[in-house]
Amino acid sequence: MSARIVLAWMFVLMLPLAAHSRHRPAPDPKAEARIHRVEKVAENVYCIFGQGGNIGLVVTERHAVLIDDQFERLAPGLLAAVKSVTDKPLKYLINTHFHGDHTGANLVLEKQVMAIVAHTNVRTRMKQAQAKLETSQQGGLPELALGESDPKVKARLNIYLDGTEMHLAHFGPGHTDGDLLVGIPSSLVIHMGDTVFMGMLPFIDLEGGGSFDGLVAQIAQMVSWLPEAVRVIPGHGPVCGKKELLRYLEFLKAVQAHAKAHPERSPKALAESFDTASWEKEWKPNPAFVTWETLFEAATGRGPGRVTAPTKP
Repeated sequence: MSARIVLAWMFVLMLPLAAHSRHRPAPDPKAEARIHRVEKVAENVYCIFGQGGNIGLVVTERHAVLIDDQFERLAPGLLAAVKSVTDKPLKYLINTHFHGDHTGANLVLEKQVMAIVAHTNVRTRMKQAQAKLETSQQGGLPELALGESDPKVKARLNIYLDGTEMHLAHFGPGHTDGDLLVGIPSSLVIHMGDTVFMGMLPFIDLEGGGSFDGLVAQIAQMVSWLPEAVRVIPGHGPVCGKKELLRYLEFLKAVQAHAKAHPERSPKALAESFDTASWEKEWKPNPAFVTWETLFEAATGRGPGRVTAPTKP
């Protein structure tokens, strides 16, 4: 990525947003502190695992930057995990998309960072969800919003912090309509949010503006120029490299090709006729979240892409 720095533009599953922390008892730090595990990815980049999406932590000379933050109730444990790595103050919080397992702790962290940064569609969707809540329960919205409401319009923001450069890029609809990829070129690390799932079938949120074909195009574009030594922080699953990303692209293309070769078949029939055995060791279905049938719903645009609760009579 080589574009010049740009100013911030007038700039889950959608989960109900929890009440703002200042209007309810604070979570017990001891109860949540041991959930998180920290893995060093590069000299100044870490991945924090917990419950929900993977969190990135970038440590610069004088500050720290978080990429996603999981759930509000886990915020004390998350901050303890950050503290185990660095005492430097958090300056920015970047949200890779709007889902609650990536943005839930915004409500707590907004007081600790200078700004929350996300795609404009993330702010829009979070604001719409919060409109259903009492005013006292609202908060944690991104203050800096990158890009335009049309998700097909690409967007880019470079952050220069204490000599560390971070590239925030939106390439179009994929997992949602507001995905951001966050690259740290000097460390050869990229946080790809939920555009990448490792170990489980990917969720493409069609109700959240996602696109299966758009996701395939994004991953193909990324592997075309990412260096061989890159380390990839996925939205879910273990940290991986370019080899695994290429295999992920091969998998997505196989699903895409099967769906396009049999347009008359239902998602259920597509799932039953697909060679799942070749892929399930690496991408396992979850009967409560994403199954082979719901994946083909996403690939054909005929469903939300995830298991939904039965409609009450």
